[in-house]
Amino acid sequence: MSSEIKNQGQSKWGAVSFQRRRFPRIDITLPVEYGVVEIKDDKFRTVIAQNISSGGLLLVLPEFQPISTCLKIRIYVGVRSIDAEVKVAWTELLTGREENEFRCGVCFINISEGDLEFIRQFITEYMERER
Repeated sequence: MSSEIKNQGQSKWGAVSFQRRRFPRIDITLPVEYGVVEIKDDKFRTVIAQNISSGGLLLVLPEFQPISTCLKIRIYVGVRSIDAEVKVAWTELLTGREENEFRCGVCFINISEGDLEFIRQFITEYMERER
């Protein structure tokens, strides 16, 4: 077991783990729409985030995105949608799937202070509710 795991428990949404990191993150499934910044296409694809922190997200993408690729995203957190730009920090192929899927860690590079504060508050409230 990783030393990063602080607390692990069961919630009505499934297993929850809280991790001790620079940016506390919660494991939660959130819908996300994304597009590649360099591609001037307004077409966004819908994917999921598997966790969120005030530093970034863990996305599951249908195609490989190289490290340092900038993505424009829209995250749906509760009743609020948040627009931001993120940069790919790492990516890995998920094996054993019918179709290729890639786990991709991204960090926020352009997000409003109000949206960032909303994410921080959402994480804090979620962690307190799940204790």
